[in-house]
Amino acid sequence: MAASSEHESKLLSLEEAAELIPDGATIGIGGLSMNAAPMAFVRTLAKRRVKDLTVVAVVAGMPIEWLVAAGCVRRVVSGLVSLEGFGLAPRFRAAVQAGQVEIEEYSEHTLICRLQAAAYNLPFVPTKAGLGTDMLALHPTTLRPETDPATGEAYVACTPLPLDFGIVHATEADTRGNVRVDPKLVWMDAEVVRAAAKSIITVERIVSESTFIAEPARTTYPRFMVDAVAEAPWGAYPTSCFPEYGYDGAFFRSYVAAHTDPEQAQWFWSERIDGPESQGAFLDANGGAATLINIRRKSS
Repeated sequence: MAASSEHESKLLSLEEAAELIPDGATIGIGGLSMNAAPMAFVRTLAKRRVKDLTVVAVVAGMPIEWLVAAGCVRRVVSGLVSLEGFGLAPRFRAAVQAGQVEIEEYSEHTLICRLQAAAYNLPFVPTKAGLGTDMLALHPTTLRPETDPATGEAYVACTPLPLDFGIVHATEADTRGNVRVDPKLVWMDAEVVRAAAKSIITVERIVSESTFIAEPARTTYPRFMVDAVAEAPWGAYPTSCFPEYGYDGAFFRSYVAAHTDPEQAQWFWSERIDGPESQGAFLDANGGAATLINIRRKSS
C-alpha cells in the first residue's frame, strides 16, 4: 500500500504513471466488461511496449485486446474476455490460439476470492463455487477442494493472487490520492486495489481536497490505499463511466468489423488507437466532440 509524507502530491501524468510498470509485472485491471475500464491508462501503457505482463481481469475485453495488440502480454488470468454482444475479442482469441498468450481461466467468483485472499493476507478464502466442476482439475495448486473438519461441509480453498499493480478508473480524486467513485462502487475494483502492492487510479477530474474533508463517507479509496492518480477526462472511453457517459457502441461495432480483414484491423489499430499521441488526439480520431456528446448521459 501507499506510504508518503502527509502533503506529498500523488498526481502524475498518464505517461508518468505508465512508466511505473516494468516488464514482467502482474497487473490487475478494473472495470467490468464494457464498463469503467481504465482505457486511457491501458492505451498509454500499450504505447510503451512493455513486455511479458501477466494481466488479471475478472471480466474484460478491450483493455486486453489493446495490450495483446501491442505485444505486451504473456499471460491472462480472467473469468471472461469478450466484447459482450458485439462479439469475441479477436486479438486475444488469435493470440491464445497461436500460443502467443497463455490463458488461466477461472469463474468470476473464484477469481474474486483469490484477490480477496491476497488483499487480506489469508492463506485462502473459501467458497462453494466450483464444486463439482472440471475447473478444479485445471488449477490444482490454486483451487483446492477441502472439507471443513467441524461440519463436514465441502468447499474450495482459493489461494492468494497478489498483484504488483492494480489499475482502476474512478470519478474524481484530489492530489493527495483520495479517490471517489460517484455515485457508488458497483464493480470488483476494490478487490483489485486491495490485492495490489501498488495502485494507480485514473480519474475523470482532479478536485479540491476540501470536497473529501466535507464528505469523508463518500471516499471510495482513501489516500493510504493509493500510490498514484492521473487525470484522464473521458478516461474510460470507449467503455462507459456511469453516470457520466455510456460506452461507444459505434466504436465496438467498427472494431469488430475491421477485424474481419487483417489489413483493416491493422489500419484501425494504427490510426484510431495506437497512433494518436495524446488522449485528446485519440478522442479526436474517434469522432471527437460529436462522439462525446452522443455518449454523454443527459441529466434527468
